[in-house]
Amino acid sequence: MIVVSCFFVLLIIGVPVSIVILLSSIVGISIYSNIAFTIVPQQMFNGLGNFVLLAIPLFIMSGNIAAKGDIARRLVNLMRMTFSGIKGGSVIAGIVACSFFAAISGSSMATIVAIGGILMPALINMGYSRELAEGSVTAAGSIGILIPPSCSMIMICVAMNTSVGRQYLAGFIPGILLASVWSLYIYILCRKGNVQDVKEYSSEEKKKIWKESLLALLYPIIVLGSIYTGFATPTEAAAIAFVYVVIIEIFVFKIMSLGQIIEECKKALVSSGSIIIIISCAAVLNWLVTTQQIPANISMWITNHVTSKILFILIIGLIFFVSGCFMDLIALIIILGPILQPTLGVFEIDAIHFGIIAIMYTQMAYLTPPFGLNLYVTMGMQNRSLIQVSRAVMPFLVILLIMTIAFSFIPEISLFLPNLLMR
Repeated sequence: MIVVSCFFVLLIIGVPVSIVILLSSIVGISIYSNIAFTIVPQQMFNGLGNFVLLAIPLFIMSGNIAAKGDIARRLVNLMRMTFSGIKGGSVIAGIVACSFFAAISGSSMATIVAIGGILMPALINMGYSRELAEGSVTAAGSIGILIPPSCSMIMICVAMNTSVGRQYLAGFIPGILLASVWSLYIYILCRKGNVQDVKEYSSEEKKKIWKESLLALLYPIIVLGSIYTGFATPTEAAAIAFVYVVIIEIFVFKIMSLGQIIEECKKALVSSGSIIIIISCAAVLNWLVTTQQIPANISMWITNHVTSKILFILIIGLIFFVSGCFMDLIALIIILGPILQPTLGVFEIDAIHFGIIAIMYTQMAYLTPPFGLNLYVTMGMQNRSLIQVSRAVMPFLVILLIMTIAFSFIPEISLFLPNLLMR
């Protein structure tokens, strides 16, 4: 109880998450253990021993470069052409472009910045309501943690000791279904409002757009294809992604200079460095809770008091939703994953399905006022208030809630591809 109180007090007063975890762990060791404090640096070092962690800075660097370069613009142009013949086609194009870019950046906020910076002003100029433009892109950006390659998914696999390939596959169908339902809502809304957004492209224009967009489209195909064909591990695929995006942005698209590439890499290293520190500090906390048999005690308590699998899933969802309003999914999963893992077997919940549940409820937290991080990204980009952006996102958040409940209680949706392709 003392450790938990220390954790939340430090978090509330604004101490960085990594320091919160480390100080809480040290307090717990001093009170509940007779082990020397040399265990702290030992466990911090051991926490970084997983080879797959190297993928995190590489994916973040490649995502930053793609967002700064020309890949986002080319994807938006291709999607607008693809959906030009239907009502609300340009808004739907934004949803699909966010899905594709999510497979490049693996980041929710990076997706909003890259796609939203191009598309939101364009949609408003085309006559769409500001609310629809801002709400659709802000919501769709959250797909960045659901569609692979996602850094959050990598951390779920590290924390739960599961296959990265299976976790990646599990995100595809939920991501596609969510994007499809959002797109259907936009189509119905625009058809009801008789929005006129139909543009005819000549054959020459189509050829030009396809030619410009081919290399951008190949990016996620090459990265994910190398993993699923066995050509590369996730870490090696991250290195392939980085090399690929640098080559096409500098030598093919000729948008970025070497100096700009280096600058984006520096920013990525700062971001990934903070993640690595959280992982390292969380290793100390995980050691403490394991030696104190906290996971076993929690599992026993839940088993004795929670008899319904449905109720247990709702409790997990509530934990990740509430915590996701204050903490990043990566920090949450490396803290809560090992604690909850023993209980998953009691209710016959697959660890891969658990990962999707954690992602979906945290995804909702990213869009929920007043704490949703994605809301603040759009506020800064569009110079809007929290109330205005929250109102714009609300219809998409309601749909996300319905889809999250469906994915939570129908595990076959997320487990179909992993079970089919990676038995």
